[in-house]
Amino acid sequence: MNLSFTLFFLFFMALMATQRVRETFFRKKIKHGRIVKKWTLPVLSTFHFAVGLGTVVEYFAVQREINLTITLLGFSMFSTAFFLRKWAINTLGDYHSIHIEIREEHPLIREGPYRYIRHPYYLSVIMELLGFPLVANAYYSFLFSLLFYVPFLYVRVYFEEAAMVEKFGDEYLRYKSHTWGFFPIKLLEKLKNF
Repeated sequence: MNLSFTLFFLFFMALMATQRVRETFFRKKIKHGRIVKKWTLPVLSTFHFAVGLGTVVEYFAVQREINLTITLLGFSMFSTAFFLRKWAINTLGDYHSIHIEIREEHPLIREGPYRYIRHPYYLSVIMELLGFPLVANAYYSFLFSLLFYVPFLYVRVYFEEAAMVEKFGDEYLRYKSHTWGFFPIKLLEKLKNF
């Protein structure tokens, strides 16, 4: 096992965990709204923790030669996810929540990354949860994330979109018809015709 890489990985993991705990639990307190399907957060959090723990355990338990190309791919995914998540959170401002939460005065956000896709925050989480295991070449954890976390995240998106339709009605349906859920494919189509 390469000591330099192990130290890099442990530092990266500690930095990631500290940032996520700070972002989740130490945000300023704001007025709360109606929370829908509250049970989805503990399920996703459990999967999220399992991917992180599984990645660490797999790194130390399964002695693999580290493929730096895979590590760089994972690190690139994770880094891109970090900036996309920050952009999404900053765009939402006080309306960002770790729950599916609709406030009474909640506007429909269509700026920033929401101009291009409806779920930039969730896309960033998917990229993070697939990228983190790749940093450590933890392929079993990558598969767990792909087969369990990502499908359940899509379940949560289904519930969130239903809540958005209930809150905004036709306004959200029009927004939905003009933007993709996770990838700005319509933007790519426009560029192709340019």
